[in-house]
Amino acid sequence: MTSAGAATVAYCVENSFGDGPPAEPTWRQPGIDVSVGDLSVEEALERSRQPDDPTPQGSREGNWEGAASVSFTLTDTNWHDLVFADGGTALPNSVMQAPSSTWYLGVDLPDGSTEPRTPTGAIVTEATINYEQGSPVTVDLTLLYGFEPDDVAEPETIAQPSRTDAFEWHGASFDVNGMSQSLMQSASLSLAGLHRFRRGQDRHPFDAVTGAIEPSLSTDATFTERDQLALAVDDAGDTVGKVSGSLSFTNGQGTTIEYTLSGLQPNSYGWADLVNPDTDLHEPIDYHVADVEVA
Repeated sequence: MTSAGAATVAYCVENSFGDGPPAEPTWRQPGIDVSVGDLSVEEALERSRQPDDPTPQGSREGNWEGAASVSFTLTDTNWHDLVFADGGTALPNSVMQAPSSTWYLGVDLPDGSTEPRTPTGAIVTEATINYEQGSPVTVDLTLLYGFEPDDVAEPETIAQPSRTDAFEWHGASFDVNGMSQSLMQSASLSLAGLHRFRRGQDRHPFDAVTGAIEPSLSTDATFTERDQLALAVDDAGDTVGKVSGSLSFTNGQGTTIEYTLSGLQPNSYGWADLVNPDTDLHEPIDYHVADVEVA
């Protein structure tokens, strides 16, 4: 068992898929308040049997794949290099090589030793930016990786963000179809299907390319006007109209991160707490999004 302050979490961008750190790597901590979910490896074993024996003779190996999830408080845009394949600022409009990274995930044990895990050829398959009224803005990354070598050296230096770099809820603003959402309670911008492995005659992936990307936006705001309702119920004919939107976050240093959204279409819309003496009427909405860019 380990305690607080006994872990190291850092990544660097690879020059080529699975190559590991470049000659002079820039190791970065993705944010503050970092947590790492299940860091697991799947061998995809299949049992081998003989017809005259009820017990297996062993198992044969399948495709090798590692997985992890990383969450953190938003402090900068460096992690965009792992998500937006088009130069770290936009989703690609054609298939291209996916950005990959090496991670150093180390734990300090009570005997003074350090045990590292070093995923390489790591790709982000889903990224979600979360806003919650009263809490810092957070980011969730879902990772798959193709290799885990044992010869990646511990980073000599790690670029570590400061507490003052954190983006808080009180620096956030939201716009849908030109209408500011001033009483937003929660919102999540999700980019699913970002990247995928390609495989050949090897247990490990050959490379990684962009996937079938599915951006979406979920919001839950106090009901103040019927503009969002109109998007869901007022369309003439059998089409669901498209509008634009944006999410903007500013931290205490005056740094702003803005995401511009195009092609928003409400997939579901609801009223919640219509009759509740202790709560305002609010409207949870799930939008399909066509494209996302970093302003």
